[in-house]
Amino acid sequence: MAAMDDLAGRRDDLTRKTVAYCWARSDFYRSRMQAAGAEPGDIQTVSDLEKLPILLAKDDERELQERSRAELGHPFGEHLCAAIDDVVAVASTSGTTGVPTFYAFTPEDVATTDELWGRAMRFAGVRPGDTVLHGFGLSMFLAGVPIVRALERMGARPVPVGAEAGSERLLRIGELVRPRALACTPSYASYLAEQAPKLLGKPASELGIELILCAGEPGAGLPEVRSALQEAFGAKVYDMLGGAHGVMCCSCDAEPYAGMHVLGEDCAVITQLVDQETKQPVPLVDGAIGERVKTSLRWQAQPQLRASVGDIYQVETAPCTCGVPGPRVRVLGRTDDLLIVKGVKVYPAAVKNLIAELIPLASGTFRIVLDEPGPRVVPPLRLTVERGEGVDEAGGNQLAKQIESLMHQRLSVRPEIEIVACNTFERVAHKERLIERRY
Repeated sequence: MAAMDDLAGRRDDLTRKTVAYCWARSDFYRSRMQAAGAEPGDIQTVSDLEKLPILLAKDDERELQERSRAELGHPFGEHLCAAIDDVVAVASTSGTTGVPTFYAFTPEDVATTDELWGRAMRFAGVRPGDTVLHGFGLSMFLAGVPIVRALERMGARPVPVGAEAGSERLLRIGELVRPRALACTPSYASYLAEQAPKLLGKPASELGIELILCAGEPGAGLPEVRSALQEAFGAKVYDMLGGAHGVMCCSCDAEPYAGMHVLGEDCAVITQLVDQETKQPVPLVDGAIGERVKTSLRWQAQPQLRASVGDIYQVETAPCTCGVPGPRVRVLGRTDDLLIVKGVKVYPAAVKNLIAELIPLASGTFRIVLDEPGPRVVPPLRLTVERGEGVDEAGGNQLAKQIESLMHQRLSVRPEIEIVACNTFERVAHKERLIERRY
C-alpha cells in the first residue's frame, strides 16, 4: 500500500511540474488553459487533469507546425517548449494522408525513449546479445532509428536492414545472421511469411526466429492474425505501442491475447479516456472504452498536455493471468476510422480480424471502399477482398458468402463484397491501409 501511495504521489508531483512547464514555455498551452478557465494551481493531482478539455488534437498539431515553419523557422509546432538548439533527434509520421507530423527529442527525451523501448523489449524476452532483424521503416519513423538506438543501448544486436531494403534483401540477410527476433509491422510479417518460400526456398519457420516484435498498426492483437504469424514463423508474437512522449505498452504471453501492459505509467505518461462524442471523462474501470487522452510526465521538447490523436482504447484493470500487475490497453481503432452503418459502429480492425479467420480462402488483404467522408456510411458497406493464392472464382464466391454471413452475425452489418485475385493490392512494409477513399 505504501508503494502505491508513493507512486500516486510521484505521479501527482510530475503532473504539477508538467502543467507548470507547459504554461511557462508555451503560449499555445497557456492560451488553451486560459480559454478553459484554468491555471496551473488548479491542477494538483492526476485526477485534476480531467478538469481540462482536450488541449491538443491531431489537427491542432498540423496547424501549429505550419505556423511555426512560417513564423519561427522550425517544423516542430508552437507547442515546442524546449529551445530549438536542444532538439537533437527528429522522427515523423509517414505523411501518407498529408504533411507529416514531426516529433522532436531533447537528449533527455531520447534517454526516456531508450529506457521505455528497453522495458518493452525485455518484457517481450529480448536479452543482451540477441540479434534483432529490424524490418520497420528506418526513414524518420518512430519505430526506425529510435528502436535501433534503444536495442543498442540495452545491449542487444540490431541488424538495421529496414523495410526500405525490400522483402528479398531482408529475408536473405535474415538467413545469414539468424536473428532471434524480428521487428516489423504485423502486415509486413505476414508478407514475409508469404514470400519466404518463394525467395528462399524454405518456410519462414526455418529462419530460427523466436520472437516477433510488432507495432505500428492493429494486427498483432487480433487472434487470427496473431495465430497465423506464430504458426508461420514458429515464434511468439508481441504487440507493442509507443515511441514518443513516454508512451510504451507491450503484450505478454497470456493466451488468449489479454491486451498490452502499460509500461510507462509509473514515470512517463498518464492515460485517461473521454467519450468520443461528448468528450466527457470515462472512468478507468475494467472494460472501459473511450478516446485516449495522454499527458506526458517527463517530456521536454513537445510535452503532451491533455492531448489526443483520436485513438480508441479499451482499458482492462482486472488481474492478468500472466501475473504482471497494472492496467492493460487494447487499441480498437481511431475516431477518424470509425464507420457508422445504420447506427452500428464498425472499426476496420474488427473487419480485418474477421477476414483473417478465412485464410487461406482469403489472402487476408482487403479494403473498405468509401465514396464520401465518414463516419456515417450509406448502406451497404462496400468491401474489396482478395481471395487466397490458388483460390478460383468458385472459391471466391464461397469467400464472399462467408464474409457476408460473419459480418451480419458479429458486426450486425450486411456488406457488398467484391472479390479480386490474390496480390491485387500492393503489399506494404509500413502501416497497412484498410480504407480506400474514392472522394
